[in-house]
Amino acid sequence: MKGTPYDFFVQWHLTERCNLRCRHCYQSGAVSEMSYQEICGAIDNVKSAFKSWVTEYDMQMSPSFHFTGGEPFLRKDLFEIIGYVRDCGFSVSLMSNGTLIDIDMARRIKEAGVADVQISLDGLEITHDNLRGRGSFSRTLKGIRNLVAEGVEANINLTVSRLNMGETGELVCLAEELGVGAIAFSRLVPTGRGKGLSSEALSREEVARFYDGLQKFKKKGKVVVTSRDPLAAISGMEGDIPQTEMPVGGCAAGIFGVTITANGTIMPCRRMDLSVGNIKEVSFRELWVESPVLWSLRKQEVYHNGCESCRYWSVCRGCRAIALAYARASGDEDYLGPDPQCPYR
Repeated sequence: MKGTPYDFFVQWHLTERCNLRCRHCYQSGAVSEMSYQEICGAIDNVKSAFKSWVTEYDMQMSPSFHFTGGEPFLRKDLFEIIGYVRDCGFSVSLMSNGTLIDIDMARRIKEAGVADVQISLDGLEITHDNLRGRGSFSRTLKGIRNLVAEGVEANINLTVSRLNMGETGELVCLAEELGVGAIAFSRLVPTGRGKGLSSEALSREEVARFYDGLQKFKKKGKVVVTSRDPLAAISGMEGDIPQTEMPVGGCAAGIFGVTITANGTIMPCRRMDLSVGNIKEVSFRELWVESPVLWSLRKQEVYHNGCESCRYWSVCRGCRAIALAYARASGDEDYLGPDPQCPYR
């Protein structure tokens, strides 16, 4: 990988607490959150791995930290954590429901040098409020407007389900009116908090129609309409598909980043509830190289029931979190099987 640009992200759930008592976000009970000192130590742990990769392999790296929750703004030491990461030379993004971002908070985000803030939206007002509580839609939009007013790069993240798939055009128009940079769509993963909405997950045919329809919004308008879903990427892919031994795109799990939970548990991605270690106990560099789970995600021959022979493997591999969630519904822990919503298998 010498000389290869490598965008690597660490998505960090600083808290599992949420300031909304919403259908799929609210959690009760105590959560063991890492202290500021533990977080700084863990950041140093990850930084050491990045530094060794650059030095030993002459890699061009662009690492970033994405802080989320729960709701990250519930951490009183959030800006101290952001400052520590920035001092280490890393880019910082935030993921939030937006309801705690008043104009003063937006100003602090700007002054802290945050690259962008990704705001979760579940649909238009009725849809969003049905999921997150009455009035949450207007509070979220106010938070977005405060960010835009302060010149902070704001983007909307939206999880697609049967509840909101018919609202796409209006949501794109709303994004343009708000002045955000992008609106990104991803599929519902029926696990954890999303398990209660599993009946609203799209079928294979609905996924194909949705991403085909999304293409028309990408060619016009002021806002970038995109998706981090590997199936969305290949739906509009043209020309030769690179056939490489190691992935060059698609699902990020085990390839381009990891997730760290509030108690330090490391997972391949935030929606793939599969522990591979704890950042307080392991060398991140050794974990990245030696974890059987992470390594298996990079090997085409261990995928099965279609993915291992698919010509899109190097740029897709389906969503491993969705594959695992559906396998678990059948009593299996298989994360290397087919993405059940893939229209190309």
